[in-house]
Amino acid sequence: MSQTFTITGRLASIHKKMDITDANGDVAYTVAAKAASIHHTTYVTNAKTGEQIAEINAKVVSLHHIYYVDMADGAHFQLSTELFHLKDIKDIPELGMQLRGNIMDFNFTVVDAATDEELARGHRRLASLHRIYDLEILDERKVDELVCIFVVLKRMIDIRKGEEMASTY
Repeated sequence: MSQTFTITGRLASIHKKMDITDANGDVAYTVAAKAASIHHTTYVTNAKTGEQIAEINAKVVSLHHIYYVDMADGAHFQLSTELFHLKDIKDIPELGMQLRGNIMDFNFTVVDAATDEELARGHRRLASLHRIYDLEILDERKVDELVCIFVVLKRMIDIRKGEEMASTY
């Protein structure tokens, strides 16, 4: 059985807060960043239990945006924009997963690298004023890791879009 989540950002939030809601519209996860942090520290919390499930930190000096994710269960992985182009395949060896699809447009799947089994799908709603993203988690055993992957990707996309806007002026 799959779970569907929606990521929405809060407008005008100094802490870059996001809510991740479930199919019923209930907040399942909250995401908040420190207002002033050299590492752009972001916390992902299970809204129902109040437990922090992950801390995400950006590498301070890097040509490519690199994020380190430390899960509460002890798992660690990293994601970077190093290979993000139009059509991507990006490995996450620490989790045995692979991202496939158009990552910068938030239209992709996550698969088990060993079996090719589809674990999750992500896409951006096109008819949305506030950039709303939908996540379909197909493997509920990995829901926390998959949610964190999507959070990092959304951060990277927002940063890339901001850089593109800044370079056009």
